[in-house]
Parts: sequence; structure tokens; C-alpha cells
Amino acid sequence: MKKLLALSLALVVLLTATAGCGGGSASPSAATTGGAAAGTKKFSIGASSVGGGFYNGASAISTVVNSKLEGYEATVEVTGASAANAMLTQAGNVEMAMCATEVMYEAYNGIADFTGEKACPDIRAVMPGWGGIYMFITLASSGFNSIYDLAGKAWSGGPVGSSNQILTDRVLEVCGIKVDMQNLPNSDASRALGDGTIKAFSLAHPASAVSELEATNELKIFGIPEDKWDAFKAAYPQYVWLTIPGGYYKCLPEDQLGVGLYNMVISNSKVDEELVYQVVKSCYENQDLIKSIFAQFGEEMDLKNIGYSTIPYHAGAVRYFKEAGIEVPAELIPAEFNK
Repeated sequence: MKKLLALSLALVVLLTATAGCGGGSASPSAATTGGAAAGTKKFSIGASSVGGGFYNGASAISTVVNSKLEGYEATVEVTGASAANAMLTQAGNVEMAMCATEVMYEAYNGIADFTGEKACPDIRAVMPGWGGIYMFITLASSGFNSIYDLAGKAWSGGPVGSSNQILTDRVLEVCGIKVDMQNLPNSDASRALGDGTIKAFSLAHPASAVSELEATNELKIFGIPEDKWDAFKAAYPQYVWLTIPGGYYKCLPEDQLGVGLYNMVISNSKVDEELVYQVVKSCYENQDLIKSIFAQFGEEMDLKNIGYSTIPYHAGAVRYFKEAGIEVPAELIPAEFNK
């Protein structure tokens, strides 16, 4: 994990340096270019590997900025995703980035993998993106009725270090059970369940792999047992709770509440308020364009979802929300707002 973060940091520093994007750890800000585009403010958005959800989300934002927002230019940067993006944003190497809510919370509060110098107290939320809900999938023929029945069985939590694996370990800890943990890629886990190599796997909704598996198998989808909801919430307040809509999967005819995350856009408190305000404003004024590029992002970025953030918003974002008539929870308004 440490090596991955270091490599991601080194890569983005190199990319941003060659692209002419400024920003030090003390005061990150967009670079201003001369020539034909005199006065254009350029900034970077930390994403993930090419083709991932974060990369698609960042690309949607950059498309809006570059085609609809005069005087600004956005560049998408390949990074190591949430954890790396929090640290890059804190360091001022990118002006904005994509990040999941549980990682935002841990980075901002200096806990889990972000203790000591790795803490990111200057990161701020910018706007909501899209949600994900963790699922525990098994075959209906297994006879299992809850994750308690999976004690001692082969279970794939996802690749080591992934959000799926981390969440799975935390759920098993709270439930007090141990399994024969495998760490298969998501596509391999689906096949392994189908051929009986494993008895269950973890994945976040929405997942085409589950829908595809249902074409040839009858499944069961579990969440955290209800008798452990309160214990899990107390131990891990960084997670949000969302609903898988009934009928999305054949085996879930009714809505199912589950623990999850919200993928957000973040920035640094020292990034120019006007830049953040203009980007947020432009994205909401061009929500249909975002939806045409990344449907789930365009549908779930709705202003009614700002409350899913687990850290305070950037002052520029709060400014837009208030202008739009949205009530911002007091705990999500940063100390620097209106100073």
C-alpha cells in the first residue's frame, strides 16, 4: 500500500510538472497560461487508472469545464485512486480529485492508513458523485441464510488493499466470524462462485458481474446482519448506508439497505474559492452532459445527496449550494467559509 501511494504520488508530480500545473503543499492553485489562451486557469483532477469509474467521473468533469466553462482548462491525471488522491490533494499536487467517502473520513481525521504525517486535514468535499453498496453474494443452492453461515468457508473479499477487501474484513470482525479468505479479482470471483471454488464473494452494487451470474445461477445477496448494524455504525462511522432498489437483481425483489460509500469530488481548502465555485456551478448547469458521459454520475450527483459527504465541503462549493437554495448541514460547512 505504501509503495503504491509513493509510486502514484511520484507519477502525478511528474505529470503535473510537465503539464505546467502549479501547486505546492502550502498553497495549491491553478496555473495561468499565456498566449492565445491568455488568462486561462489550468488545473488537474486526480482520477484512477484509465477506464475505471474515477477516471470516467473525472473525464466527465473535465469535458464540462473544457467545453462549457470559459477561462478554465481541466486535465485528468492517472493516479492510484482514493487513498492516493487524498494525499495528492493534501500535498497540493492536484487541485481536485475523486475519492470515496470512507477514505475521505479516514484521511481527514488522520486514522486507519492516514495517521501522523499521512493525515489530510486540508481536504474538502466539492460535490457528490455516485454511490456504491457492498454486497455479499452466494448461490441459493448453498443453503446459507446469512453471513454467519459462511464461517470457515472460502470467501473472496476482493484484491488485497481494495475497498471491498477492507470492508469485508471489518464486517467479519464486527460479526465475530472467520472465513477462508481468498483475494480474487472481481471477474475471477464470479466464475469461482459459479464453479464452486468459493462459497461467497464481496462486490459493490451496481455490478454487471452479478447480473451476468444470475443468467445461469440462482443467487442470494446478503448484507450486514441487522443485529450488527448498530455495532458496525459505532465502529465505522465513515461508511454511509444506501439502498439497493428492489428488482435490480432477480434475487432481490424488495429494497435492501446496506453499508456503502459515496464517490465524491474533493479539493484542498487552499484552492481558490472562485475556481471551485465555477466548476461546481458549471457541472450542475450541465448535468445532462455529465449524464451522457457517465450515466450513474449524472443521475446521482443530485444536490439532494450532498449530505452523504463525511467531511466538510470547500467554501466555493458551499457558496454554490446556498445560492441554489440548498440547506447545508452545519457539520459540513468548513471553518474558513465566509472568513
